[in-house]
Amino acid sequence: MRRLMLYWFKIQANKSARVILSPHFTSSEVLDIIHCYWKRYLKLIPDVPSLPTIGGTLMIHLAAMSTGFHQELRARGKSEETTTQLFYEIAWKIYQKMGSFCWWLAGWSNRSSYVKLLRATKLFRAFPFNSPAYRWKDVEVENNVVGFDCLKCSVAEYFQTKGLSRFCVNTWCALDFPLAEIWDARLERTGSIAGGASKCDFRWVTKPKKNI
Repeated sequence: MRRLMLYWFKIQANKSARVILSPHFTSSEVLDIIHCYWKRYLKLIPDVPSLPTIGGTLMIHLAAMSTGFHQELRARGKSEETTTQLFYEIAWKIYQKMGSFCWWLAGWSNRSSYVKLLRATKLFRAFPFNSPAYRWKDVEVENNVVGFDCLKCSVAEYFQTKGLSRFCVNTWCALDFPLAEIWDARLERTGSIAGGASKCDFRWVTKPKKNI
């Protein structure tokens, strides 16, 4: 199952990379980047920690793939800022598909906006962001808010070992904000583990319905 899902992500990443990288590189360079970043990922695999669940294992391997991409673009002379932006755009195309599918599942029975948001966040916390790779704590919030804290993030821990915490904050962590828009919500978060905070305080605020 893990290999199958990683293969899906590889296909999606390659498709997105061709689109995002094409304005910055020639066609042959894009193909070479895709080939070389994957080789870098394969070299990183021996150091990827072993996790007990499919979801946690998948996420940590995707973090290693992200690291390989970062290494490849930096080796080609791209600045940290450009590398981060290009990866963010590639990753968003994939995350958008994941989030949209989850949102569709959450609303199959015509749930209210709040209940749908609650279900969508629970689905993500059940897979792929599940325990023990991630540790969650529900908190009391206002009626229109879904709130919980992330107290452990194996992906943030992995990026820290590679000296890429800032890269993690500006890519993986940053993707949660446009994800909230897909889920008809607004994300409020004051800090993240990757950014040096003790927790990621997720507060998903349901958007009020527009009057027609």
